[in-house]
Amino acid sequence: MLVSNDPRVDKEIRSLDKKDNSRVVKLIELFQDYGFVLTEPYLKKLRVNLWELRSGRWRLLLGTVKDKAIIVDIFSKKTQKTPKKKIEKALRRLKEYS
Repeated sequence: MLVSNDPRVDKEIRSLDKKDNSRVVKLIELFQDYGFVLTEPYLKKLRVNLWELRSGRWRLLLGTVKDKAIIVDIFSKKTQKTPKKKIEKALRRLKEYS
């Protein structure tokens, strides 16, 4: 599956320490190889067009536009539930691509 990152997400991924950066990049590569066939603990559907990729404590929110997946947000998970503000932010960013 073709996957692209929002430039803001690219910037955050590059700013992570070496270990976290490596984990996140490996997860993105895993998603590129297997797409939506991945199941928990790697991929969780949050909304109609919004999924959460999980890499340790890091979460990547992504959606689909046409034939490709776009990673629109990355954050460090501190609670069990995905924060509503993060979901709303991701949905707003996805609209920029449609």
